[in-house]
Amino acid sequence: MVTTAAYRPPDLARFEPGRGEAVRRAIEAAQVPEPVADAVRAAYRELGGGAVAVRSSATAEDLPEATFAGQQDTFLHVVGEREVLDAVRRCWASLWTDRAIDYRDSHGIDHGRAKIAVVVQRMVAAEFAGVAFTSDPVTGDRHTMVIDANPGLGEAVVSGLVTPEHLVVGKRRSRVIDHRSGRHEVVVRPRPEGGTERVTEPPPDTELPAHAVRRLVGIAKDIERHFGRPQDIEWAWAGGEMYVLQTRPITALPAQPASPGRVRRAMAGMLAEIVPVRPYPIDLTAWAAPLLGSVGKLIEAVGVAMPPLDRFFVEEDDVVVRVDPPLPRLTWRVLTAPLHFVRTARHYDPARWRSDPVVGTVRGHVREWRARDIGGASWPELLALLDEGPTLAARALELRLRYFPRTVLALAGLFVVLSVLRRRRLMGALLSGVDTLTTDANRALEDLAATIRADAGLAETFVRHGADELYAALARSAPAFLVGFDAFLDRYGHRDMTTPLLVTQPTWRDRPDVVLGLLKGLAADPPPPLDARPAERAERELFAHPLLRRGPAFLRTTVRALLRQARWFQQVRDDTRFLVVLPLPTMRWALLEMGGRLVAAGVLDAPEDAFHLRLDELRRLAAWPPTPALRAELHERVTRRRAHRARLAGTPLVRTQRIGEVGGDEVDRDRGRDRDRDVVLRGTPGSAGLAEGPVRVVHGVEEFGSLRNGEVLVARYTSPAWTPLFRRAAAVVVDTGGVASHAAIVAREYGIPAVMATVHATTRLADGQRVRVDGDRGVVLPAE
Repeated sequence: MVTTAAYRPPDLARFEPGRGEAVRRAIEAAQVPEPVADAVRAAYRELGGGAVAVRSSATAEDLPEATFAGQQDTFLHVVGEREVLDAVRRCWASLWTDRAIDYRDSHGIDHGRAKIAVVVQRMVAAEFAGVAFTSDPVTGDRHTMVIDANPGLGEAVVSGLVTPEHLVVGKRRSRVIDHRSGRHEVVVRPRPEGGTERVTEPPPDTELPAHAVRRLVGIAKDIERHFGRPQDIEWAWAGGEMYVLQTRPITALPAQPASPGRVRRAMAGMLAEIVPVRPYPIDLTAWAAPLLGSVGKLIEAVGVAMPPLDRFFVEEDDVVVRVDPPLPRLTWRVLTAPLHFVRTARHYDPARWRSDPVVGTVRGHVREWRARDIGGASWPELLALLDEGPTLAARALELRLRYFPRTVLALAGLFVVLSVLRRRRLMGALLSGVDTLTTDANRALEDLAATIRADAGLAETFVRHGADELYAALARSAPAFLVGFDAFLDRYGHRDMTTPLLVTQPTWRDRPDVVLGLLKGLAADPPPPLDARPAERAERELFAHPLLRRGPAFLRTTVRALLRQARWFQQVRDDTRFLVVLPLPTMRWALLEMGGRLVAAGVLDAPEDAFHLRLDELRRLAAWPPTPALRAELHERVTRRRAHRARLAGTPLVRTQRIGEVGGDEVDRDRGRDRDRDVVLRGTPGSAGLAEGPVRVVHGVEEFGSLRNGEVLVARYTSPAWTPLFRRAAAVVVDTGGVASHAAIVAREYGIPAVMATVHATTRLADGQRVRVDGDRGVVLPAE
């Protein structure tokens, strides 16, 4: 090492502000003092000559919190004594680059106190290299380690040239709990004559071997233990050995996240399902904020106060960083809620809820919307349309306030009865089998699929063409089928494909190719025959109980009445959701129309960039055309927000932690019992039963057509748009959610097992892998 004692700082009094370039040039032009040069040459010969890495190591007195990481230069694969001395001199000079000066200024460091050492290391011909953080630098989680890797030298990773292979490892058991493959855009490798080069063709092996990961984790934990604080480690893997190139403390590490309690864990699972996609600024301001405001007003009537929107979504520069809502709190109204419930329950019968005038009002307004000429609307008219959408959604939500009370009271009564009779496990099945608008849509899809199977020419068209080509092909060869398909979209095309909380996400009407792809998969195999419905089986079992079979008639009558009223809950919940999202397609078209006009005016680069604007910013454009100053301001904001959103692409929105998992490592939830040693995944039970089959990981709606009869559907989350897949699936395994999630409810409806909240199913399970899904215990096992 060339210590800081060898570095001779310049006389700063000779240089004016903005002196960095002059100081740097002066140092580069000067000769290394001969005693230092002799020592460097001797040490280089002791290393055996050859290729070395020459690394800067800057610091300042009494400032351990400032690491100077990445502020000074490093030179790789340096060969020869003269070249090493030149690299030492350039390392000294790099203390005076603009970025190094800015760094010291931002930390309030006196430039005269800055020192620099130079480390000369024998070069490692790395097969893989990268960085390892012994604590998660994004979340602050001290229980997990983060590793980024790439083939070749680590320069590709530390300089941001590549999307690296990314691993998250639980430190307690050194198990990989998350893994994302890299893109290998560039590989940095040494040149024989010295220096490095970048090549775009990756080597045959592009992922860090498992034994290398284990070795790195063990070394990293030892380093952290030695220094007593989380470390940022640069490493290289070569010839079956792990080399540590350098380590430094992790600065600006967030505080350790609090371990979530049971309620927060349940909320996290629900949120991950409700908000699976990062909202845009326009999502929050034009749709989510008024929608959640309406929900808040409704539940205030029962004594629950919802936190404000800015407590739900943590934002930086209007970009949502994470979703982390506080718990709702009770208010004094909770004392009057039972009376309110009973009074409302007596007045509104859920059996007649579909004839409520509000239903017709919402549907009528949406029909008027669809008849409007969006392209010919003025800017104020488009803004008015954006305002009307949440108003209509709020009217639809009012229906829940009217018709939920009787069904909720019936649910509570049924729960008590089942608990007394020790038949609580039948609850989910008893509530299934209710006709909803979702089941209507699924039957309509099955009818279209049956039409395809019955027509050889039509079936051939679906087989021969991809989903993105089908609409044009059908327009040529089967226009009559398209008439029925378009009628289906007219009735059901407003259905959201991800979440009802976002206006920017496309609906079925926006993506007919997705629906045609789904039909392509549905038409490939006839659906398996439906056995006796789970609700019917559960009801027979319930009334076979001796107390109901032999007891007084009024008891059976009361239980049947409770069951009948409780079953309306699912229909009211599902159908009002169906009504809430009716405005979404028209609102999205209006936003894209605005975006197109802003592209023409030079404000945006693409129509979809309008999603990065807030509603109040769109209102500022009412005076058309926008002024040059406003154009520049909004363009800069959109560019900045778009870049920030891109940087957050790998950051989870919701911090989910499965019950039974601490710091990413599984813990024994069954103390006192012998655990299964061959469990592939643990989650929570969602729907009872045991099923076996090959895995089919479905990452999104574009892959709906890939599922075949008898396969185990594996997904991050599901929404009503996924329901047609459940009749084909042998079982369902989901990363998020809980017993009240969509996947669990629909799985119980179809009588197939479901395991929820596995966290890692979509990354640990692979297509074709045969597994056994135990919905009673909430585990996934290898197939027998």
